Amino acid sequence: MASAVRLAAGADGRQDQAMMRAGRWPWPFLGLVLMLAPACSHQPGFLPQENAPTKALPFDNPSHSEGISPTQTFASNSIPAGTAIVIRLQSPLSSAKAHLGDQFQVVLQEPIIVEGQILAPSGTAIMGRISAARVSDPHEPGFLRLTLSSMVLNGKAVDVHTSSVFCKGGPREHPRSGSTTARDVHFSTGRRLTFHLIQPLPLPG
Repeated sequence: MASAVRLAAGADGRQDQAMMRAGRWPWPFLGLVLMLAPACSHQPGFLPQENAPTKALPFDNPSHSEGISPTQTFASNSIPAGTAIVIRLQSPLSSAKAHLGDQFQVVLQEPIIVEGQILAPSGTAIMGRISAARVSDPHEPGFLRLTLSSMVLNGKAVDVHTSSVFCKGGPREHPRSGSTTARDVHFSTGRRLTFHLIQPLPLPG
């Protein structure tokens, strides 16, 4: 009888120990779950891609075909002051026959090019004017002062204002007598002369 009681008591003790172990192991696991739960609840949220605010970038703007390119901003409607005008005489000139105000014909020897644009091609018709003249006498040589007065551009005659070209005759020695006398100025046909614009020259439309 006593042995049976001891066996029952031993069985009850083992059952109690097993129940204690079974009742003790969930608590650490439950604590770990409780610690992780707040951490997971504070994870940062992410907005859906389609709801995220967007900001237009400068290069996202559409291009405008009506814009003006830098090369088109150049004002090619006039020839600037200071531009050289190289001409070729179409007829001879002489201080012995010229008079103040007389006109003469020349053509443009070299094209006028500004910023890569030909504003006046070679061969352009030009009118010149005698702005001063004097025939020689035995003591004083003759002289001529020439200037340009107009130029044909785009089929229209346009007034021009240029610098002048001045030339004075020198002494002339007579081979037989050895004496010297003053002489006149002579420009032959085809003579090249260079003038410069002193005012901008507008191009007719």
